[in-house]
Amino acid sequence: MGTDVKRRTSELILGQLVGQIALVAAIPFLTRLMPQAEMGIYQAGFSIALIVQPLATLRKELLIPVASTTDGSQHRRRALLLSALFAVVAGALIGPGIWVVFDGIVGQTLIAGGIILFSVALLAIENAYLIRLGQYRRLAIRNLTAGVFAAALQVIAAQLIPTAIAVATALLVARLCATALTIARKPLLSEKYGGGERASQRSASAVVSAMVAAASSQAVVVGSFWTLGPAAAAQIGVGQRIAGAPTSLIGQALSQVALGAASPLIRERRAGLRALLVAQTIKTGAAASVTALALILLAPILAEPILGPGWHEAGVLTAIFAVPLSLQLVALPSTTLLVPLGRERQLLVLQITRLTAIAIALVSGSLLSGDLYLTCILTSVTWSLAYAPLLAASFVAATRHDQSAIGNND
Repeated sequence: MGTDVKRRTSELILGQLVGQIALVAAIPFLTRLMPQAEMGIYQAGFSIALIVQPLATLRKELLIPVASTTDGSQHRRRALLLSALFAVVAGALIGPGIWVVFDGIVGQTLIAGGIILFSVALLAIENAYLIRLGQYRRLAIRNLTAGVFAAALQVIAAQLIPTAIAVATALLVARLCATALTIARKPLLSEKYGGGERASQRSASAVVSAMVAAASSQAVVVGSFWTLGPAAAAQIGVGQRIAGAPTSLIGQALSQVALGAASPLIRERRAGLRALLVAQTIKTGAAASVTALALILLAPILAEPILGPGWHEAGVLTAIFAVPLSLQLVALPSTTLLVPLGRERQLLVLQITRLTAIAIALVSGSLLSGDLYLTCILTSVTWSLAYAPLLAASFVAATRHDQSAIGNND
């Protein structure tokens, strides 16, 4: 069993690593080919999509792996339909209307956001479905192809039509192709187990909690877009994306591995979840420390040589946000388990507290100093400290699951 888990982990990390390296490698081409304002619109649209995605999918991507096969299939269909509806409303109705009647920049941002929303939701839902079926090699191939296709198509789009909408469309086309090439084909079989602690779904708490979590991490990008304009949002967005690259490189794969390893324990109410979480946290903590140090030392020096003239601020901002974004390597796989463990309400309270703290830091820094760097430093420190209660809650939930499982076996 241990060998099988190691093999799965290696395959998923390799697929995610190659795919995300391709996306990161595309950034210098995009920063040179696209005007900063268009890059800012794209970054803002991406941030908005990440915030809305939990509502568009109703967090079904976290229920599918622990549900019975029949319920998992239903969750998948409903989430895909709902996310498509959200994308159409934002990208084809509201966005064009605002563009024509009120504001072109806001309209373009909503159109790009709608397109990105469906691309993000599609991959989240379909990946969860592969986890449910245990098709980890297919999932690894999808992670790889989605990243490589997106990087290539986005650079081509930026060369031909250097706009946020064109680059967002390239992302969606790439993910549709990757999903089609790796679609799940295994026939579903009915199973005895399904649901674990999630016998009754409290979807409202899970959705709001995830939206608040996304808002916490995207607040600086969205806030700068509205207050300072698209160019400032581009600097901050690119800086955060570079600082968050290590999490993107392997963080999603680690979350998939964690959810895949934990799902049988949750479904079948077996012990061992806390030990799994401890081992995972030690490994991800070491990786986060090395990553943050490297980003702090190298990003300010290498920003303009890599991204091009005019992108020095992005390098400084990368260093500023290196610690909280590297900590996502630790927090993301751990806190992902709180929803299938039935802890949505507790997670919601913790996420609201975190968002409030970050918002206070943002507003205080802006009002007291008026300096972008000082404001971002204050926000970064607050953001980092806010992970502690979330990690503590994950360990408490895992421990209680194990205690309950042992009690049931007795």
